[in-house]
Amino acid sequence: MSLINNILDILKDKHKKQSELCTYLGINTSTMTNWKNRDTDPPAKYIIPICEFLSISPYYLLTGKEKSPSLPNDEQELLSYYKKLPEREKQRLIGRASALAELYEEQVIVENRVNTISLHCSDNRVSAGIGDELYDYEQWDTIDIVETKESRKADFMLKVDGSSMEPKFYDGDYVLIRQQPAVDIGQIGIFDVDGKGYIKKFDGDKLISLNPDYDDISLVNREFRCFGLVLGTAELI
Repeated sequence: MSLINNILDILKDKHKKQSELCTYLGINTSTMTNWKNRDTDPPAKYIIPICEFLSISPYYLLTGKEKSPSLPNDEQELLSYYKKLPEREKQRLIGRASALAELYEEQVIVENRVNTISLHCSDNRVSAGIGDELYDYEQWDTIDIVETKESRKADFMLKVDGSSMEPKFYDGDYVLIRQQPAVDIGQIGIFDVDGKGYIKKFDGDKLISLNPDYDDISLVNREFRCFGLVLGTAELI
């Protein structure tokens, strides 16, 4: 059977008029009459609009058969219910489904929203002189970061300068610090030694770099002060 005959049969099955299809396609009724009388198929540019008007797939138009469903069973079941509804109820169902999908999307956004926390952060880096400026919060900026178990415990942040603590901390990392006057041996802290600030691992009488390319810093006969314990790195927003 020719394509034009398929179209006419489907029009009849769906109780639609040829004139309605012609109006939808923007052609004269005589054009369709010529297709029918000459048993010629419509030009390819009309295939998709014809399918849209008839609410069918191009596969069905060409073969007269529905393509084997590739949807999961539950989706195919929903589609079968949809097809049984009158046109007005189909539109209402689409509207309800759209509203439900938007509501779900908003819920997902809320659930995935990242909580933030604000901490003071100095422009001075921990390989530069920091001195008592660590306690002068009015000179510091406030930065929003991701709220984590570590960031909730932190009192302030500093930015790492250099590679002496790689591979744990890298140049440019923001480290979370809990203010305290001392740390245990083996812990990483922020220290002032003779007016210069360091992020190092405390080893009693010396400060140790994790990067073996850097020498230890002896604390013997040196002015030494601990500013706090390093809790980890901050996640910036």
